[in-house]
Amino acid sequence: MRSRFWAFLVLVAIVSGCTTSELSTEPVDVAAGESRLPGSVVGVWRGVIPCADCPGINYSLGLNDDNTFEEIMIYQERDVDPYTRTGTWQIANGILQLHGNDSTSTQFDMSIGGELHMLDQEGKRINSNLADKYKLRKDTDLTEDNPELWNEKRRLGVDFIATGNEPGWALEIDQEKGMYFKTLPSETIALQTAMPEVANNGKIITYKATSETGDLIVELTAQPCEDTMSGKISTHTVRVKAKGIEFNGCGMFLSDKSDEK
Repeated sequence: MRSRFWAFLVLVAIVSGCTTSELSTEPVDVAAGESRLPGSVVGVWRGVIPCADCPGINYSLGLNDDNTFEEIMIYQERDVDPYTRTGTWQIANGILQLHGNDSTSTQFDMSIGGELHMLDQEGKRINSNLADKYKLRKDTDLTEDNPELWNEKRRLGVDFIATGNEPGWALEIDQEKGMYFKTLPSETIALQTAMPEVANNGKIITYKATSETGDLIVELTAQPCEDTMSGKISTHTVRVKAKGIEFNGCGMFLSDKSDEK
């Protein structure tokens, strides 16, 4: 009974979001879109999607190469167990389709560069004022040298990327769109903000932004930084303050926009 109850809450969260504004949709022209996914669709995709009665839902989707999936939803600031669903996945006409073992289904539009955008129950694109929140990004590992991945991130507009350990965390900064920070692997903290305020004091660059779930402050210092686990050297030392908690790690610019502010 409990799992059915939470499955119902998941459906409510996806349909209603965190606003009282009416949800509208539009058809997805999958023929016109180009599927641009970083490397392969196989892997772990994450995002923070709207919730009807909580700050947000930490959404994790693992797609396996045998066409099975595992979906985990963690409700922020709620004393409830994570909702987990398993099943099989397939791709048809540019749409990722999840078929749960509980007979439920979910669809994602793959035509928007490097991201999975959740569709409504009728397979149409969500077009509310929270539409941009219903998207997932693929997990990356900063400690691995992967030119193809960095080129894909550059093409998507990511300007800076960073990670840290103990606890694990990851950060992406797009100076024209916003910042995305999450702790790993449980995502006890996950923040997605709009375009941040930027203060450049020479050697130190500070980014500040506020999301519905908390404040995010990122400080980049132009000095070599050694990863505490891999030993990899990055160009910047990174200090993050998310929801009042401080995190430390290393990062690097993927573009030359650091000189623009």
